[in-house]
Formats: sequence, C-alpha cells, structure tokens
Amino acid sequence: MATKKVVITGCSSGIGLATAVLLAKEGGFKVIATMRNLQKCGDIKKAAGESLNKSLFIKELDVSKEDSIVNFTRNILEEEGSIDVLINNAGIAQTGRFESVSMEQMQNLFKTNFFGAVRMTQELLPGMRKKRSGHIVFISSILGFQPFPFCDFYVASKFAIEGLVGSIAPILRCFNISVTSVEPGPVKTSVLDNLMTNNQKGPEFLCSNVFQDSNVLEDSDQKMAHLIRRFHEKMFPALWCNHQPVYEVSKLIKKCILDEKPPVRLQTTNEMTEMAKKILVDPKGNNITDELEAYFK
Repeated sequence: MATKKVVITGCSSGIGLATAVLLAKEGGFKVIATMRNLQKCGDIKKAAGESLNKSLFIKELDVSKEDSIVNFTRNILEEEGSIDVLINNAGIAQTGRFESVSMEQMQNLFKTNFFGAVRMTQELLPGMRKKRSGHIVFISSILGFQPFPFCDFYVASKFAIEGLVGSIAPILRCFNISVTSVEPGPVKTSVLDNLMTNNQKGPEFLCSNVFQDSNVLEDSDQKMAHLIRRFHEKMFPALWCNHQPVYEVSKLIKKCILDEKPPVRLQTTNEMTEMAKKILVDPKGNNITDELEAYFK
C-alpha cells in the first residue's frame, strides 16, 4: 500500500495529537501535524518518539488566519504534490449566556471551528479532485446535532460543519473523494480537564472565568442565576462521568480513513449513535427540548 500523506490541524493536544501519533507509528502514513503555536509542541514530540521527523512532521498553522492557511497549503503542496487525507481537527470552545457573548467572540469561534476548516478544504481539495482520490475528515461533535444550553455558538459552529459535510459529500463521491464528520461526545482531553477543574471551584468561578460573565449571579433576573447553578450541579458531572478516552477516538479515525467506503457521519460510541437516532425521529424538536429542560428543574 502506498504511503498516505495526511495533514491534521490542531495537534498540540487531544484528538489531533493522539491521531497524528497513532498514524505515524502505524506505518503507511506520512503525517504533517500542525498547530498554531510551535512552543506547545513538547507533548507531541515526546509522544512521537522515533517517528518524529521520519513519519511525523510538525508545522506551524493558524487556521483562523488566511495568510497562514495560504502559506501553509502552498508550501505543503510544493513539497508533497498532493495530500491524501485532510483531518480538520482544530477547534475552540465557547460558553456563556446567549446575550453575553460578544460579536468578536462569535467571529473568533467561527474563524477556527468553521471557516478555518472550510478554507483548508478549499485549498487542498483541487489536488484530490485532480487525482480522483482523497478523504476529508471533519472533527465535529455530538453537539453538531444535539443542542446544548450555554454553549450556543460552539453548537452553532458544529451544526454548520454538519450541514457542510452533508452538502459536499455526494458531489465529492463523484470524484472518489470521501467526506466524514466524526461526532464524539465528551472526550478526556485537557479541555475537559480544565472545564471540570473550573467547575469544582463553584458556580461563581464558572460564571466569571468560563462564562466570562461575572454579573450573572447578581442578575436582576434571578431565574437565570438559578439556571446557571443547575447547569453547574447537574450538567457538568454528567459530562465528566461519561467521557471517552482520546485513544479510542483516534483508533476510530484511523479505521475510518482506511475503510473502502467510510461513513459520512461517524459517532464514536454506541451512546452517541442512540442519541443521533433520537434526534432524527424528533422532527418537531420538542422531545429533546423537554429532555434538556429537565436538567434545569
């Protein structure tokens, strides 16, 4: 089997790091692992071991910046000719009351989570189409089909990814190019660790440091303060108890890109598949809304 050339964004930690290292050590892959800040490459270098600079190569890339995307893709295409697999993994989170999230915060979120993935795909897709082969993977989330309170704009960015994937997948199949949206639930990464550490400090810390909305608990609308506390007490423990090890997700991604006919949507646990089924048979949306509302009572 010919060596597959793989570009992965957001590899300083989490799913990106784990997938890059797994593929590089597996054999049959040349992995270009990218990250915004090369000063954060210590963990992936350590994990890569002997594969570093043999089958795993670390490059700088900030998917929220157009010039970074253009320069990176131009250079990588000059060096490699074309890319076989693009894994759009880079992403950031955003929590808060709907009305307290600024336009700047929303735009920064979408620059990374949606437009960054779009632009990377636009730059690398022509080479795949020319050779009539390739695979584009978007690391989405169950929150790409499952609403989640107080994560409104993060959820919106993942819904956007899901809509994009569903729209381009049938066209790109005509060129023998696969498109997959990977839909994990909570994954044991540093992001989740930090979120849970902050949660343990109480709702006041959560609101001022995670929601960046220190006035919410003194809000004249005491109902909102109550809902924030319920979120703290019930939602966060549920996330922590049901997280998935990151290596499980990376193994599923590897299997996906090796499959002859990979799925368009890949949930990473049976529980997530069951959740997807519930959403798809709830056309009016009342059932899932009732279920989420119950967390706040």
